[in-house]
Amino acid sequence: MKKLLIALLFVSNAAFAQKMAQGGIIYKKHPDIEVMRKLAALYEKGDADGMAKFFDEKVQFIGMGRYVIGVPPKNRTLTEAKDGWKNVIDHWDDLKMTETQPPVALQYSNGSLVVQSWWIISLVNKKTRKKAVVDMVLFDEFDKEGKIISQRQYYDPNQMIDAAK
Repeated sequence: MKKLLIALLFVSNAAFAQKMAQGGIIYKKHPDIEVMRKLAALYEKGDADGMAKFFDEKVQFIGMGRYVIGVPPKNRTLTEAKDGWKNVIDHWDDLKMTETQPPVALQYSNGSLVVQSWWIISLVNKKTRKKAVVDMVLFDEFDKEGKIISQRQYYDPNQMIDAAK
């Protein structure tokens, strides 16, 4: 019993001995958060050219990015992403992007700033008139000039696929 007590004290001491380290700062208000809101407003208006101005020309889009049925996800360039936005704009009506929770900007100690934003996208297929509602999370990394240098996107495209049938 004495050995068990000593072992428990040793383990609990080791747990409390862990040092915390700060890896950066979290902002609830930041100019780059407003960029995300501007992008959402431009998407709703169908302005792919306006959206493209917020991205560095060498930006990488990573993650889902599946705008066309049958095309597997892959990393895309700005030109490919812009074509994808135009595809959605051309084939869908009533596009609405609604924040599901307030975005945050994470200023990491290594210098990069990432805005995390969570959205509900609702849209109606022009051909079938069926509505799709999609949950999406974006992680946008900004450079020091305020341009987006990478975007990671995660969502389930099945509602859009079903609404297009």
